[in-house]
Amino acid sequence: MLTAPLFKSASRVGDTLYVSGQLPLVDGILVNPGLVGTDVTLDEARQAATACVANCLQAIERELGSLDAVVSVAKLNGYVAAGAGFYDAAAVIDAASEALIDALGERGRHARLAIGVAGLPRNACVEVEVIVQLA
Repeated sequence: MLTAPLFKSASRVGDTLYVSGQLPLVDGILVNPGLVGTDVTLDEARQAATACVANCLQAIERELGSLDAVVSVAKLNGYVAAGAGFYDAAAVIDAASEALIDALGERGRHARLAIGVAGLPRNACVEVEVIVQLA
């Protein structure tokens, strides 16, 4: 039986840091669980996306010691647990994009995926992962 975690929150390969998908956890508590458009409003999902980015940034800081080595965020992948008839995943993930740019300035501008999915781990409404170029 394995005693170590199965995966890392961030993995560095050369000058690239891959940050695992981060859920909207604040102090260990899931923010706004459920399906967007059914259980969760657009504004609540945007708040959750911002929390996901905060967790991405914390994972980067844990791995590198600070955000100083970040040259740019190459890519953000955002997943939205979409209820029936919800087709605005991009508006949810816009909040994640805005949070990265707020935190890192132009270094936070990135390519992006915003996609609606049937469900996410722990009934999260949003999950975000980033790929970061390092100095």
